[in-house]
Amino acid sequence: MENLTVLSRHHINNAAWDTCVANSRQRILYGYSWYLDTVLPAPSWKWVGLVLTDEAGRYMAVMPIPLRRKRIVGINYSWVVHQPFFCQFLGVFSPGETIDFTPFLRLIQQKFRYGSTFCLRQQPDESRSFSSVRMASTQCLDLSVGYNTIYENYTRDRKQNLKRAVSANWTVADSTDPVPLSVLFQENHEAGIEGGVAVWAYNSLQNLIRELIARNLITLRYACRNGRIEAGALFVQEGNRIIYLFNSASEVGRRGNARTLLIDQVIREHAGSPLLFDFESPEKPSIREFYQSFGASEEPFYEVRWNRLNFLERTLRQLLS
Repeated sequence: MENLTVLSRHHINNAAWDTCVANSRQRILYGYSWYLDTVLPAPSWKWVGLVLTDEAGRYMAVMPIPLRRKRIVGINYSWVVHQPFFCQFLGVFSPGETIDFTPFLRLIQQKFRYGSTFCLRQQPDESRSFSSVRMASTQCLDLSVGYNTIYENYTRDRKQNLKRAVSANWTVADSTDPVPLSVLFQENHEAGIEGGVAVWAYNSLQNLIRELIARNLITLRYACRNGRIEAGALFVQEGNRIIYLFNSASEVGRRGNARTLLIDQVIREHAGSPLLFDFESPEKPSIREFYQSFGASEEPFYEVRWNRLNFLERTLRQLLS
């Protein structure tokens, strides 16, 4: 593809990029320029774009490449391809019926010698020179079938826990304040995450919520008891997909099934619409089973890694890591 090039961030035409994403068959929140700017904060993160143009310079296909500044060899820092938080997968966005994915992958590996982790919506050709290709998945629920059908596909335990949540008389309220969501996570979930959570990640979440609120894309909902917030959930609707982007709960919220109630409310509100509810499921089996109990099914994506460092660089990296 002669017109496939790598553009630095300041050379990307935001309007052309976002129009290409919005009109693409692969449309999803993660691909927009403003979203990438928010979840890839400087100075440790940035992104560049692979852009396919026609003879008139119009964007025909785009692919964002997230980069993180990391120490690879010795004391030297380099930009490596690395998937950011709040961005489950990326890929090629194109309005066309079909697009050849291979030239994009070839160009990525030519320009960036080290891919720490990169998650792709399209399935890559495993014959390409990746160190590994691993299939992962998120859990999605088709809302178009209507609430009665969706509810019938809840597991017995999920129906029972929903009844318990309803009888617990939670006070549920929408909000524009992201701080309680972060505080709940920090106090109740961070200890279970290996290495903890950096301050910049919480700042990035709060900046992202404010950006989504400004664009009227968000439902931020809290469950309260005795005047205290015990659970919170962040839902983002863009295009034909509602993404369950983030959540947290105290022990009281967990025992009271508050998140089951919050999820069911949003499902009920949008049931019958031509939308997918994306749980943005992590790999942890217990969480995946929780989402599957709502009747969700797997939607695959692919995690790739590669290492084109030379022998000396590889040796130094192993010795110094």
